[in-house]
Amino acid sequence: MGILLFWLVLSIGAILIDIFTSAFLFVWFAIGGFAAIAGGLAGLEFPAQLGIFIVVSIISISIGYPLAKKKFKNTISIPLMEETYIGKIFLAQEDIDKTLRFKVGGVYWTGKNDGAKINKGEKFKVLGIEGNKLLIEGIREE
Repeated sequence: MGILLFWLVLSIGAILIDIFTSAFLFVWFAIGGFAAIAGGLAGLEFPAQLGIFIVVSIISISIGYPLAKKKFKNTISIPLMEETYIGKIFLAQEDIDKTLRFKVGGVYWTGKNDGAKINKGEKFKVLGIEGNKLLIEGIREE
């Protein structure tokens, strides 16, 4: 009975690791553990249970992991740091004709102004990204 408890703890532990890490790697060992439990209930000794665990775990990993990885591929897109700047409004620290260097979140960026001149003290908005430059446009307050 002690060996069966070992396999049960191992299997539940593997499942819990996968739940907390979302790795889909350890659950395959849990399948091997449950197969070893079945072998133990069938009256097999520990060496045979260990063999069942190893074989079933290897088969489960080689078949299940690639399928799970493909099915649960990370489809959530996290925006790049500079993409979060789009739409933000800044105050011009100097007159801006075509380009400027300005600091955003501790990082210096080059801004490209395709619109009218932006005077010191006026606001401008980040419209998008072109290469490694932030595209800006002055905001005219009326």
